Amino acid sequence: MSFQFSKQVTTKQLPNQQLAQYTKKIIAKSSLTTSSSFSRAAFNMTIMIGTVAVPSLSAQAYERIVAMSPDVADIVVALGASDKLVGKDATNNNPALKNVPAVGTHRNITAESVLAVKPDLALGSYMVQPASIYQRLNGLKVKAVNVAPKEEVSTFASSIKSIGSYVDKKSAGSQLAQRWQVAMSPRAKTGKRYLLSYDGRIVAGKGTVGDELIRRAGGINAANVAGLKPMSREGWLAAKPDVIIIADHNKAVVGGVSQFSKRPEVAASAAGKSGGVHFWPADDFLRYRLKSPEVLKKLNALAK
Repeated sequence: MSFQFSKQVTTKQLPNQQLAQYTKKIIAKSSLTTSSSFSRAAFNMTIMIGTVAVPSLSAQAYERIVAMSPDVADIVVALGASDKLVGKDATNNNPALKNVPAVGTHRNITAESVLAVKPDLALGSYMVQPASIYQRLNGLKVKAVNVAPKEEVSTFASSIKSIGSYVDKKSAGSQLAQRWQVAMSPRAKTGKRYLLSYDGRIVAGKGTVGDELIRRAGGINAANVAGLKPMSREGWLAAKPDVIIIADHNKAVVGGVSQFSKRPEVAASAAGKSGGVHFWPADDFLRYRLKSPEVLKKLNALAK
């Protein structure tokens, strides 16, 4: 843990014993001494000739952090602060966090599992359920913050900056957020029609992350539904997609490219006729992540 020193107190007239008592009194008044992070940290006060350095009362540092959702964990890693993580969401497969204990899945996380790793801070996004977990942890005296309460591009960029502040990487966080947001800029319109599907039935309709990614890639979302919902065979037929992308973990379920392309509603489309059926990781189009700019490039490239 590190603290910023905000002022120096002249102590030329104070003998050593009085200096020690004065220093203890200053520290005791600091709100930092009540935080769990402070109690577990080694506090090194530098005493200079004739002066004593006093820590800023507004300084705050967190050393034991739980990333309750995979998006947050990946950002912490990207900012070079993975050493601060003592807990993660079980669905996160980032190699840098292979030795970090899982505290449950973000879809159904409990306060008890988070508390078990003794954190001084728990960070998450809209992905974390139940949403009441934030209030619950704060009520148990563990600071919990929803850094991305909305599923939006601007909110994700803001979450990068917020996380940077919490892991003492404020400048790096701001720079990463800016680079990410610039890389998410819309491409030129291509007129190509896309269907992004979880399992060959459920599609990313209007208002979803997939919908926004398609638009920013210059394409048209061919789904005629709102949200992430099943679409009828008639809907698939009417969609007339040029490109179909399905979550790769469902490849066996739909029978691979060959079998899926033989479905009547798919075979009649340009995607079915010209090899436009692909299998991608579900996270590529179901949520925003640091790799989303790469997804935009891939989507745009499929139109060429």
